[in-house]
Amino acid sequence: MAPFSTLFTVFTVLFGATLAACAPSNTGLLQMVTHVKRRPDFTQEEFWKYWETQHAPKVVPLATYFNITRYQQVQVGGKIVPTAGGASAPESNELVDFDGIAMFLYKSADVLTEMLSHPYYIEVVEPDEHKFIDKEAYGNGMVATYIGKHIEAVDKGRDVWVGDKATIKKYQKIFNTYL
Repeated sequence: MAPFSTLFTVFTVLFGATLAACAPSNTGLLQMVTHVKRRPDFTQEEFWKYWETQHAPKVVPLATYFNITRYQQVQVGGKIVPTAGGASAPESNELVDFDGIAMFLYKSADVLTEMLSHPYYIEVVEPDEHKFIDKEAYGNGMVATYIGKHIEAVDKGRDVWVGDKATIKKYQKIFNTYL
């Protein structure tokens, strides 16, 4: 089991950031985007394979139980400034590596809080994170986390934007002149 202080730190950062982002959107959902760093003894390919084939199946029952709308993994690497969830500025201007992006779409701060404090997360999911995520890195391996309102503009190839209809009509008309 993970040390209480590590879980408490992760929980506090995510809970605070989620509360800060609770304003409703046209979907009524919040989006959390987290840049994740792999353990140094994993290649990027090994990290991606483990994350997709071993870790995701552990997350799925928990996420579905808490009605998480969407859990996605983006297999991509790069560099980013380290930023804690809810922070208004990065921790430093020195770039850090990341090896994937985890995205969660959920109803409220309470949902995420309950999920991260559930015994299954504490006993199964969180210990599994130590197998492939660099928990020594900034943010326990979650090197940059952003939480905000989820606004949809296009979904499944269709316009779902709920803004001013005259504005969308104006730009659709302009676009049509290019066809």
